[in-house]
Amino acid sequence: MIQSLPGFKDILPAEIRKWQFVENICRDIFESFGYQEIRFPVLEKAQLFSRSVGNDTDIVQKEMYTFKDKGDQSVTLRPEGTACVVRALIQHNLIYKGMHKFYYVAPMFRYERPQRGRLREFHHLGVEAFGDPSPYVDAEIMEINMEILKKLNVDVRVEINNIGCKKCRPLYIKVLKEYLMEKKGLLCEDCQRRLNTNPLRVLDCKKESCRKVTASAPSILDYVCNECKNHFNEVQRLLTKMKVDFVVNDKIVRGLDYYTSFVFEIISDRLGAQGTVSAGGRYNDLVEELGGSPTPACGFAAGEERIIELFDYKEDDRFVDAVVVPVGKDAMDFSFFLTENLRKEYIRSEFISSGSLKSALRKANRWKAKWVLIIGEDEMKEDMVSLRDLERSVQKKVKVKDVISVIRRGLDE
Repeated sequence: MIQSLPGFKDILPAEIRKWQFVENICRDIFESFGYQEIRFPVLEKAQLFSRSVGNDTDIVQKEMYTFKDKGDQSVTLRPEGTACVVRALIQHNLIYKGMHKFYYVAPMFRYERPQRGRLREFHHLGVEAFGDPSPYVDAEIMEINMEILKKLNVDVRVEINNIGCKKCRPLYIKVLKEYLMEKKGLLCEDCQRRLNTNPLRVLDCKKESCRKVTASAPSILDYVCNECKNHFNEVQRLLTKMKVDFVVNDKIVRGLDYYTSFVFEIISDRLGAQGTVSAGGRYNDLVEELGGSPTPACGFAAGEERIIELFDYKEDDRFVDAVVVPVGKDAMDFSFFLTENLRKEYIRSEFISSGSLKSALRKANRWKAKWVLIIGEDEMKEDMVSLRDLERSVQKKVKVKDVISVIRRGLDE
């Protein structure tokens, strides 16, 4: 028997409504904030991610699904969405066309060890805003997150940081590297390599030995420039006015190199080691680095699988509202077209074309249908339908012209 690959998961009909519920809430909130949906290819040129995410990140070094296509071009299954949106923004000149706020609901791919809340194919709910350098955009991004989690009744904590910009960060990297070099022997093999390529990545390491070393490392907050400091202070002021509880964690650097200034992680303690539900921040240099005009930007991506796991959903396991059962061959056409009319009114309906009335009722119960519509010779002569309410175990005859309104009223009760 052929089974799915490790880290890839079927989303079955019994689960899909929970996914749709989350996605519908997110779409409504995104669009209420003025964001427009964008869809981008699953496959991109590999250099898009090595240039944006960072050559020395774990994503590029270890996790990307990168391979040569039949044209001998290096391509990658997208591991994240921000770089894809920026590429589309530049390619289609979207800022010039007046579009600067986007959202996406999309699968991503990373070759990681499958574990709770982290699969090799996973789904991001993300937004990206371009063109506005003000802290109000950062606050808006946070407000969107909090609104989603409030609607879903998910408890989280918010951690934020200021990681500076290309003007002030080099000095901090120099100081951090000097500190880490003295403790090099205590770092894991990966972090010893990162010391020479990107010391900031050491702060992102989750291994306990490295976390002990970085716990006493110099704080980046002591080295940021006045511009970054003022921006971060304003974001904190706005979050406080919005009544968002947060803590400043000077070890957050995010796992992607394009971030600047304000960054954040929204974390749940119910997910174990992989507790980040949503994360993001500013990336003011990325558009220019990928070939566009200098454009400030801010965004986030939330892990849909993690949100799905965290919120309690009262499952509606009924996938059929009404089952139409013809009794006798002469009732077949009438029943079939009645079923079609129900479906056109968005009443989930199933037409039983064979078998006995008894077997049809068994199917209706198994599908957890509310109604069974029985149509025989007598019903057709009277232009009626025998309508059985399975939940109340009652049956009555209803005029065909009234069937839809009766069913609709019963479903809404």
